[in-house]
Amino acid sequence: MTLSALREENQQLGVAIEEALSGLRADPAWPADVRDLRWWVPDSARKHRRRLFVAGRPSAGAEIVAKIPLDPTDPMVARERDVLRDLAPTTVPRTALVRSLERGFVMTFLPGRDFSDVLDAADSPDTLRRLLSQAVDMMLPLHAADSAGPSNGTQVASAYVGEQLEQAGPAALDALTRTRTGPVHGDLGPWNIRWNSDREDLALIDWEDYQQVGIPAVDLLNTVLTSALLVFPEYRQRGFDWLNTQMLATDGPYRAAVRAALRRYARATGQSATDLARLLPVSCLWLHRRVEKQRRPTDHLFYLPLMRGFLAAEPRWIGALDD
Repeated sequence: MTLSALREENQQLGVAIEEALSGLRADPAWPADVRDLRWWVPDSARKHRRRLFVAGRPSAGAEIVAKIPLDPTDPMVARERDVLRDLAPTTVPRTALVRSLERGFVMTFLPGRDFSDVLDAADSPDTLRRLLSQAVDMMLPLHAADSAGPSNGTQVASAYVGEQLEQAGPAALDALTRTRTGPVHGDLGPWNIRWNSDREDLALIDWEDYQQVGIPAVDLLNTVLTSALLVFPEYRQRGFDWLNTQMLATDGPYRAAVRAALRRYARATGQSATDLARLLPVSCLWLHRRVEKQRRPTDHLFYLPLMRGFLAAEPRWIGALDD
């Protein structure tokens, strides 16, 4: 992006924020007595369809947060509002809908830190392993809903990914025929998990990609795989081939934590840990496709390079996960 384009984008973003804040103040659904007001636009890889968050505490009641789309063509914030109102299960700790806005919605505030920050600060192999295991325990109630169970996930994956599913390779397609289907968060990366340091528990945010019938293993793999971006931040300079080596071929704390998480999830759901790992290409295609469906850029994503590295030579340790 050129300097002039960057300046133009920032100016447009500033105008959009001012308009959104003005609209929020005028919306009768936003409490007029909110104090300690603060707002932010997440600083992330997302540069399209950005969202404004406004937090505050009414004179009576707990802290609340408004989520407002800054792009008028962005349908996903309204979808998340509908999910929180009608679909998202209450069996998993999560944010809750408070009220609808003319643009966006108001939800409960989850205190603590983003799980991504907690992983980034993990200072020992035991800490990393414990955190990923805790993330597994947090997602299990979501994946254990009444509609979940053993199934052939081929039809579900094909409906979401399309013809690209054939790129997943024979081992992944075979494992897909034995996977569980059921409710999925849909975007269960570390950035969408909140860590409450007082209680040392986790809760889920950002439900706009929720599906009642999906492939729960995609949530699991999204969490454990995306955590590598925090464990190995040098990938930004060294590239995705280097990252693949650290994730798939190098024995160390990250791989030990991934093995433990896969085995823990497999035991709890009655699945093969090896099958879960072999669904990595399906997960990568699914997560890449999710961003494509939202018409957002995909050039920066690591999913397809990771899939290609995995398919080039399946790591030997995966075959021993069920031992």
